[in-house]
Amino acid sequence: MKKLLIFIALCLVDISLSDEEVFVIPKEVYDRAFLRYEAEHDIVDIIVPLNAINFEDADSRSDPDNSIKDVTVFFVEADVKDGKYDYKGLYRFKNNETKMILPTGRTGASSTNDNKLVYFGASDGLYVYNVEKDTAEKYGPITDGIVSIVCDETGKTIHYIGDDHKLYKVTNNGENKEAVKEVEDAVDMVVDDEGVIYYYNSKNEIYIKTDGGLVRAQNLPENPKSVRLIRPPFFFGDSVALVCDNSVYILHVNGTSDRYYLDFSSESMPTAFGLEAVFAVYYGHDKKLYEFQMLGIKNNPNFDRIRGITDKIAEKAEKRKHTLGAKKD
Repeated sequence: MKKLLIFIALCLVDISLSDEEVFVIPKEVYDRAFLRYEAEHDIVDIIVPLNAINFEDADSRSDPDNSIKDVTVFFVEADVKDGKYDYKGLYRFKNNETKMILPTGRTGASSTNDNKLVYFGASDGLYVYNVEKDTAEKYGPITDGIVSIVCDETGKTIHYIGDDHKLYKVTNNGENKEAVKEVEDAVDMVVDDEGVIYYYNSKNEIYIKTDGGLVRAQNLPENPKSVRLIRPPFFFGDSVALVCDNSVYILHVNGTSDRYYLDFSSESMPTAFGLEAVFAVYYGHDKKLYEFQMLGIKNNPNFDRIRGITDKIAEKAEKRKHTLGAKKD
């Protein structure tokens, strides 16, 4: 049970695991009680919008349990062979119902402002989510194949990695596109809460794109076989999490990193992470989508021994929750 909660809460950066003990997440955490959807293909990307789509009614005065309900989640399916993705579409999940909304979809990103902007990268360009119609609509004239996408808190500026592994910046409602010249070999990326881009290249080297240039991540294993950057929870600040050869690290904007003393077994490694909202986190594993509601786990009497950890998670998340769905300058 302790391993399960740490699995849920791996986003909590300032709680130390005792004596640097490494906890290995077992396959058994994927209990059917948490299963929400069984796919035909691997789930390779999960997007939990941190804007008014999910947080417009999230106020502790009306929601004292610190929870968000009826969470809207987007995810991407693909067949994976030798590290290559054969994409099979982008789906919307809500109220235990799933709908394909973009057959060519590969990835997505959302604003963190008081709007409801969610963008999708596809094999044929950029799309934006139409909330009322529950559809994806073409956004601007770009037709590039897109493999990774991020946007700023307002949703006005988008960055994407194309099939050519170059990074592009998109502004003016999708009309203007320019290459970011210093980035030449990008595979995937995430953005932290401060808008800084973290990406890795074909050599699994991780870089941070700052105003002063590129900073290479330090204190990580040499020549890792695999890396996976994780979209950070909304209270992370200027840090992100990553999984490097099954081990979890916290990467900071200055390039330093910390070992988190949490490993996934080869059988428990997720195919996708959706940790953004904290109160409800999602994992893709073995062609299935799992949902872990923090409140339900926190109130389970079996977790009395580690209630202090969940209380700290809730406290930290509560402090940041009210910045979501509220306009930022």
